[in-house]
Amino acid sequence: MDNERMLKAIREILERGNTAEVKQRKDGIIVLEVNRKITYQDNG
Repeated sequence: MDNERMLKAIREILERGNTAEVKQRKDGIIVLEVNRKITYQDNG
């Protein structure tokens, strides 16, 4: 993955309001999209 494609992927993830994680693997770098969803919230 070249730098321009990686930065484009990160920007797209951030525009959706999610978190981007960049990790190094043996054979290169991966970009992960972290999407957290609230399933329960107690306001008591």
